[in-house]
Amino acid sequence: MTSVKAIGVLCFLVFVALSSYPHRAQADHCAADKSKVMRECWRNIGKNVGEHPLLHGSVCCQVIRAATDIHCVCDKFTTDELARISLAKFAMATHVCGNGLRAHTHCAGYTVPVITLPAPPPPGST
Repeated sequence: MTSVKAIGVLCFLVFVALSSYPHRAQADHCAADKSKVMRECWRNIGKNVGEHPLLHGSVCCQVIRAATDIHCVCDKFTTDELARISLAKFAMATHVCGNGLRAHTHCAGYTVPVITLPAPPPPGST
């Protein structure tokens, strides 16, 4: 009888350990995505770097589009990073790149506005 209880407790502990694993994996993935965004998008989201056009095919956009959960990236910005980046620029970049933050949600204390991108120019007009 004691061994049956021990097996039951062991099974329960294994279940708990396995069920919490995806949360840890997602947290690690968010941190990795945030690091890539900081590295590849710095020129586009930095506060004091001026305005740099963001092209849909850029490495920055590839990183933003590949982010599993772009809202999770917001939660990973540190105080030091928040002092150096513009969350408004980051929010715009997510929309330009096609993985936009949802309007009226919060990104590290910044309320994401409704972002409407201008229509692309007609073919042959440039």
